[in-house]
Amino acid sequence: MRIPPFFSRKEYQRFLAGIFLGFLVGWLFFLLQYGWTVEHYVRKIDTQARSINDLKEQISQWKSTYEKNNAENEKKLRLQRIKVFATKSASLSLSQLKIYHISEDVQDQLENLLGEDLDTIHKTRALIYKAIENKIYELDGESYRVRIDHLFLYTSLEVHVKIVPES
Repeated sequence: MRIPPFFSRKEYQRFLAGIFLGFLVGWLFFLLQYGWTVEHYVRKIDTQARSINDLKEQISQWKSTYEKNNAENEKKLRLQRIKVFATKSASLSLSQLKIYHISEDVQDQLENLLGEDLDTIHKTRALIYKAIENKIYELDGESYRVRIDHLFLYTSLEVHVKIVPES
């Protein structure tokens, strides 16, 4: 086998060896730069993953504290206001003044509930129904009863009553 003439000349051999060495040096430089870049991003991702885990722990601690505080505050909720809304039965012809007096009487009957915690009021709501519905309200020689249509309870007690004649 015959060696081509440009391989036997030293200038071509040095040129080809330079190209080969330049290729190797370039490839090593590329690998080094790529490695540094990848290492930088791996560190960054690791740091972000740690901070995400720390934040998740903080969020879970915050949630548990928040839920515990809400439960404690819910136990501490107290009745702050009482509203009574009275309507008359269709067969009655009552003046607004009489309706107002009856609703005030119902509200006066409920005044002792102010400041009580909501859990206690909720447990005794059947007693509240009976106390209001069994009382006879007398105005101008006429007797009336009230029937509770709705009772809403949170920090304010809202009672919707209907005035009916005493039978």
